[in-house]
Amino acid sequence: MRASGADPATLKDRMQHMREPNPDQLALHQWLKDRATAPTFAANPMARALGTRLLALDADSGAIQLAFAPEGIFVQGVGVLQGGALTAMLDFAMAFSLLGVLPPSQGCTTASVNVSFLRAAPRGLYLASGEIEKRGRQLVFSRASLASADDPDRPVATATSTLVIIG
Repeated sequence: MRASGADPATLKDRMQHMREPNPDQLALHQWLKDRATAPTFAANPMARALGTRLLALDADSGAIQLAFAPEGIFVQGVGVLQGGALTAMLDFAMAFSLLGVLPPSQGCTTASVNVSFLRAAPRGLYLASGEIEKRGRQLVFSRASLASADDPDRPVATATSTLVIIG
């Protein structure tokens, strides 16, 4: 399946038969009900390896803030985080922003993502902000920004994505 330019109806058809409750989505909704315990995303190996933590989520707008403390497996030979890991962090911010506002009977998948790498990203703590720009019946356009916790006003990468609502 191609990621860029994929037909949303085809993606929806392919994913519909696989639709089961998303454990990440359930964790986000549980946190919205009881903010005492942050979700661990224990069922998601990539989220765990990236050290994902939920900092904030607005149930109405979908605006989200996540923290990431990526494991050493994501560090390249020159001591910076691999671009795919940065992309994954941005994708989590965009997808989780939508999953936070969708009912558990619906989910989403990324149809396309466009990432701009702005500067090197050494290993450390990162903060991602994601938001929904426009939501239609099937398609959602979102964006995210990723910055070091040490320099939160200077993003290391930004992204936009098109998400397909499933269910």
